[in-house]
Amino acid sequence: MGYLALYRRFRPSDFEGVIGQDAIVKTLTNQITTDKIGHAYLFCGARGTGKTSLAKIFARAVNCLDSKNGSPCGKCSACKALEDVSNVDIIEMDAASNNKVENVRDIRESVQYPPVTVRYKVYIIDEVHMLTTEAFNALLKTLEEPPKHAIFVLATTEPHKLPSTILSRCMRFDFKLISTKKIAELISSIYDEIGRSYEKEAVSLIAKAGEGSVRDALSVADLCVSYGSDKLTYSDVLTVLGSTDQTKIDGLIKAVFTGDTGSVLSFTDELSMLGKSIGLLSKEVISYLRDIAVVKTCKNAREILALPEDRYTEMKSIADGVSENRILRCIEILSSIENSLRYSTQPRAVLETALIKASMPENDYNIDALLARIKVLEEKINNLGNIPAPNAPKVVIKEEPKVEVKEEPKVEIKVEIKPEILDEGLVPPPIEEEFIEQPVKKVEIPVQTDVDKSKVWGAIVRKLRRAPGKTILWVACQEMAGVVEGNILKIVAGNENEKKLIESKDNFETLLSLASEFGITNVKVVNGQDATAVDPTESVKAFFKDTLIIK
Repeated sequence: MGYLALYRRFRPSDFEGVIGQDAIVKTLTNQITTDKIGHAYLFCGARGTGKTSLAKIFARAVNCLDSKNGSPCGKCSACKALEDVSNVDIIEMDAASNNKVENVRDIRESVQYPPVTVRYKVYIIDEVHMLTTEAFNALLKTLEEPPKHAIFVLATTEPHKLPSTILSRCMRFDFKLISTKKIAELISSIYDEIGRSYEKEAVSLIAKAGEGSVRDALSVADLCVSYGSDKLTYSDVLTVLGSTDQTKIDGLIKAVFTGDTGSVLSFTDELSMLGKSIGLLSKEVISYLRDIAVVKTCKNAREILALPEDRYTEMKSIADGVSENRILRCIEILSSIENSLRYSTQPRAVLETALIKASMPENDYNIDALLARIKVLEEKINNLGNIPAPNAPKVVIKEEPKVEVKEEPKVEIKVEIKPEILDEGLVPPPIEEEFIEQPVKKVEIPVQTDVDKSKVWGAIVRKLRRAPGKTILWVACQEMAGVVEGNILKIVAGNENEKKLIESKDNFETLLSLASEFGITNVKVVNGQDATAVDPTESVKAFFKDTLIIK
């Protein structure tokens, strides 16, 4: 037989060989060991995650006569019979090329016949989303109620294209992408088995290139096997992948971070001349910036990225000279041009514009760009104390010898002022005056005694108008009458509420204070309904008795 590709040669033959799908494997093996096997399964997920491989293992496992932990033994008569490619009890169909209703009709007719050599007849339909609407409708009834000896396994990378009527009739399993670490372990074991020497970082780069797909990673590993007979290195894998020269990418990113626009355009020109598409070049720059972000923020960055020592050192030096906000902003700018690169007639100009924008944060008003600029300014301010001024003269400070100063003895001088000196007109020395608290003098308000008593109430009401906070009292007093009887002001209230208003403590004191200016010592409030009350009209007549009225 001719040469087999690594992904075919090392395709797993039992559940233990499937990597990265532990939950799905556990569910299927439990169904087999407990004999609770369903009639229809849907395997969906990205390419190269093990859908078809697991479907084939499951088809053999349900028919194995001596399964071990749910996996096919490979030794019984059923397993040996199913290894023959001409066996008719496991039917594999590619829906991409057999997507018409006639192909589904053939399945409906053949499913009625029992298997020849094993317990179950298993139908594996790959890329099932390619079936036409009519083909799906023809498959519905058979998929819902197949014969007891039939099992359907549908595999697809695009489950959203399947009708809901199909999805509701299947037991769905979602396959996830495989981690880089697991793929690297698989490739290492394969290289060890075939005798290929390699560097650990080279295998990690191959696994990373697979982007979660085992088949894609094994295809790259197959290329690397044929690249040369010497030890496989990190640089060899870069060459096989057709990746851009890392030194040029280093130079481009350094130019972006330092704001050297001319170098940015120069490196972009060199990279574009290598013949690589602008879209792929943009993708590599974004991937490089992502690695810079990992180096900047993660303590175990080397383990995460699986980089050689020299590459990690170079990227670490670049990451140390830039802030996280600046890295984030550059990634955002380059990621935003993806659609423009796809539809633009000048993709190189689009990429160059984005790189120039990333290298000129002073013209970018995004919050991350502003934060990055602020951080640079803070670092410059913090370093100002450590930088000497240009052409500054050197100042040498000599330490002067200490001189001991002896304290002079204090001499007390008493000055006595004789009375005869005062007689001669000489001024004595100033004497400090003690503060003597003076009693507060009360200012008495002069009492107006020459005011006509009949006009006292009107004068009080006018003064009340200017009193702060007494607007309601003033309005109420305008409707009342007031008569002075001796030293008593008698106020006539219209009702009981008005009387209570006047007699309130604050209002009463205010009226008494105003009345005292006219020599009145007491205020009395009476209800206008009292028999003894004063007639308001008499008070008004008395007030206007000296006024000339013209008819």
